[in-house]
Amino acid sequence: MRSTRRAGHHGVEFGGSGEDSFVAVVVTKLTGALLFILLLTMVIMALLPKAIDLPSAGESDPKAAPPLAILTPATLPEGISGRPYALALAAVGGSGPLRWGLDGALPEGMSFDPKTAQIHGTPRAGTPKPVELVLRVTDGSDRTAKPATLVVYQPDRPLTVPSKWLPKLPPLPIRSWIEQGFGFIVLLLVHMVGMNTLRGLERWSAGDADIDEVSPILRRGRFVLYRTALRIATLSAMIALAVWLAQTHASA
Repeated sequence: MRSTRRAGHHGVEFGGSGEDSFVAVVVTKLTGALLFILLLTMVIMALLPKAIDLPSAGESDPKAAPPLAILTPATLPEGISGRPYALALAAVGGSGPLRWGLDGALPEGMSFDPKTAQIHGTPRAGTPKPVELVLRVTDGSDRTAKPATLVVYQPDRPLTVPSKWLPKLPPLPIRSWIEQGFGFIVLLLVHMVGMNTLRGLERWSAGDADIDEVSPILRRGRFVLYRTALRIATLSAMIALAVWLAQTHASA
C-alpha cells in the first residue's frame, strides 16, 4: 500500500502525488513572485526618471530664460604640435537651438565644425604667437560674441608613444547603473533563491524513508524539470526587462 504522512494539523499529505503537488505549488509561487518582482521593478523604473526630472518649488519659471552667454574661457586650452586636439565650445542661456560661428584663422591642420561647435584636428606646427579668434553664438533671437586666443606648442623632442598602455573603464553614472543593473540583480537573486529551495526539496525527498514507491531516477527527473522551468522563467523575465529598457531609452 502507498504510505503517507500527515504534516502538522493541516492534513497535508507528502509522498507520491502529494509530494508532486507540494513541489508544484512551490514552483508556481516562486514563478509568480518572480513575475511580480519584475512588474514592480518596471513600475519603479518608469516612475523614477519622472520623479527626478520634476522641477522643485524654488526653481524659476522656465519661460524666463537667462541671457545667452559663452562659457568657454577666453584662453583656450593649448595644443601640442603632432597631437590630436579637440575642444567643444559651451554656452548658457538662450531660448532655442544654438548656432555657432568662429572668426579667425586656425593653425594649420585644425578646423571648426559649426554643427557640433567643436574645434578639432592635429596641428602640424607650433604657433609663434597666440592665435586671435572670435567665438560667436546665436539662438535665433539673441546673439553674443567673445574674443579668444589659442596657443600651439612645438615640442623640442619627438613625441613618443608610451611602451605600456593600461586601458581604463569609463565612468558609469549611478542613474544608468540603477536603470540597467538593478532589475537584473533582483531577478538573479530571486532565481538563486528558487534554485536553492528546489535543491533543498530534492534532498528532503531523497532522504525521506516513507517515499519508497518512486524511483530515484524519476524523482531526479521531476526536479530537473522544475529547475528548467525556473531557468526559462528567469531568462524570459530578463529578456523582457532588456527589451523594455531598450525601448525606454530609444523613446527618451
